[in-house]
Amino acid sequence: MKKIFLLSFAFAILIFSGRASAEEIQIDYGDSKIFSRADMDFCVEVIREKLEPVGCTIHNIRYGGDKMNSKENIKYLKTLAKARKINKKVTGCMFFLTDFLSPPDDGKISAWNYDCEYTDMQWWFAVYKDGSKELLTSGY
Repeated sequence: MKKIFLLSFAFAILIFSGRASAEEIQIDYGDSKIFSRADMDFCVEVIREKLEPVGCTIHNIRYGGDKMNSKENIKYLKTLAKARKINKKVTGCMFFLTDFLSPPDDGKISAWNYDCEYTDMQWWFAVYKDGSKELLTSGY
């Protein structure tokens, strides 16, 4: 009986803390004719690895569409790669948007405004000739 009470109490703390949620992250993969689901899953995982460890609660992740794989955007990513001395040929651009809640105030200096909703944060991934992908920039 004691074990059941402790488990129930721990679950209640998670639910009422405002940081835990039963809702899943909504992921919109769109309808790409260029990139596979595996390509997109890689990007989704990178985004999650950037936001979740710092305490952000992700609401959704959305693929920006094949139209973002334009010559102009590929040129932009080539410029970023060159500035970072990345010696791989950029051949594509994968673009994502996210909506999330920033972490609560923990008393530490942060780039986030605490407990704020962020919408349409951009994530720019370079696709290289060898098929690898890399997040080159994110933000607004």
